[in-house]
Amino acid sequence: MKPQNIITFLLIALIAVGCGQSEEGVEGKKTRLTEAKAEIKALQAEIKTLEAEIIAEDPDFNKPTETATLITTVPAAKTNFEHKIEVRGNVDSRTNVDVSAEMAGILTAVNVKEGQYVEEGEVMAVIDSENLEKTIAEVESQLDYATTIFEKRDRLWKKNIGTEIDYLQAKNNKTSLENQLATLNTQLDKAEIRAPFSGTVEQVPVKRGQLVQPGFPVALIVSNADMYISAEVSEAYVGKFKRGDDVSVSIPSLDKSFDSKIISVGRVINPASRTFTIEVRLPRVDQYLKTNLVTRIALTDYEANDAVVIPSRIIQEDLEGNFVYLVKGKKASKVHVKLGYSYDNHTEVVDGLAGGEVVVDKGNRTVADGTTVSIQN
Repeated sequence: MKPQNIITFLLIALIAVGCGQSEEGVEGKKTRLTEAKAEIKALQAEIKTLEAEIIAEDPDFNKPTETATLITTVPAAKTNFEHKIEVRGNVDSRTNVDVSAEMAGILTAVNVKEGQYVEEGEVMAVIDSENLEKTIAEVESQLDYATTIFEKRDRLWKKNIGTEIDYLQAKNNKTSLENQLATLNTQLDKAEIRAPFSGTVEQVPVKRGQLVQPGFPVALIVSNADMYISAEVSEAYVGKFKRGDDVSVSIPSLDKSFDSKIISVGRVINPASRTFTIEVRLPRVDQYLKTNLVTRIALTDYEANDAVVIPSRIIQEDLEGNFVYLVKGKKASKVHVKLGYSYDNHTEVVDGLAGGEVVVDKGNRTVADGTTVSIQN
């Protein structure tokens, strides 16, 4: 029985006795009260002595039992740490062009349709060249005559017959007509619109009988011979990436991902978007070889070896900065930390932890500095 309970019991007993002896009179009650107080005083002194003796042998005697807070822990691991950024990219092709007309005229034939595969040099469309052919025939006739005149003048000149002026004039007429004929033949070649490379016809925006002008698109050809991924990166990351760096690429629409490398880093900052261009190699996989396919590219802009890394979720903040709770013995200990980069739900600790410490994970919001804890991993 505790000392306080003993005293209470004695007081109740004395009151009961006093009530039972009410017939003793006032003087008797006073005497009895004095005796009771003396007994209580003696008991209190004995209780105090007993408590001191017991505590000397059992320091935990009569101390309130503290309930331990249940927690889980994680180690402050030392590992390699990478920080990445994600940018959006598009699949592009260097052989993705609109083939245009180089001369004006009526289309007399359109030999291709959308989805058709064409070989390099194949005639895709023909522009009416009847007038040009007639002009060529006329110039060829004039050239034959001029050649005959020149040959005669040349024979006479070699025999010192005739004037030099006549000889030079005949030679000039012949040369001029030869050049004119070559120019007309070049124009005639342009009447046939040919595929500049092998590829697939994506669009044919013209029809037979349509009038076209120089620069007017006749067909869009796409080839998968030289395709790549291009992306715009903020100028804040200038100098962070170089040719040959590893990257991770995902294609959301195909639910596919793969590892690749940077093949080019632009040296010009776009003044409107404040970005520079990078190019990433695209694997030769049919389903990837589609221009304008949207991709996501993960680029590593920071990495550290043997970094102290902890889960980001356990980091808390107060007026002095960021902190975590460590487990020391059976107590939680508050430690302030300086943080570096965070990526993939993990954060690098650059100061405050050396690595290997036991850090409070679940339950870190319910403990305080000095709280008794019980680890339940």
